Amino acid sequence: MAASDAVDHYAVLGVATSAPAAEIRRAYLRLAREHHPDFHEAGDDAARSANEREMQRINQAWTVLGDPARRSAYDLRRRAPQPDADGRPRPEPARYDFVPYDDEDIDIDYASLIDDAVEGTGVPRWTQLVPVALVLGGIAILVLGVMINLSPLLSLGVVMAVLGVLGFLASPAIAISRSRSAESRR
Repeated sequence: MAASDAVDHYAVLGVATSAPAAEIRRAYLRLAREHHPDFHEAGDDAARSANEREMQRINQAWTVLGDPARRSAYDLRRRAPQPDADGRPRPEPARYDFVPYDDEDIDIDYASLIDDAVEGTGVPRWTQLVPVALVLGGIAILVLGVMINLSPLLSLGVVMAVLGVLGFLASPAIAISRSRSAESRR
């Protein structure tokens, strides 16, 4: 955060972070009437000086929170991870926008490939689901082959299961290679 953000502007005005703009304005006006130096001219210099400093803090908070664009930027900076005492940044919270597969077909052009590399893996759904189908189908055919004691079904089941396992191993490699090739074309 910047030096001006070291102060919690919401705490200065005494409002919640979710307070609407009208409530922030009312809090600012109430505090401005209470701490404005012109209303404390009769007091001693120390009290007047303290009210001037407090009024500067209140005006700074109002400058940030009174403008919707500045307030949203301030809120974003407040939510950003702050470094720990040793200067290393804190880990970011988990993100829930991960998409495990894309709904695109395999015949995509280069422009959509670049977009897919930014938004997802760039690998169509069917290529990620084929290994699952092969393993499950292989196990089912293997069980059927054992039940009716037919060796061609046993061998077909083993081949399908092995191809499915190889597909599981190859799927991440395909996704990584496609995202790298899309990044290199940028």
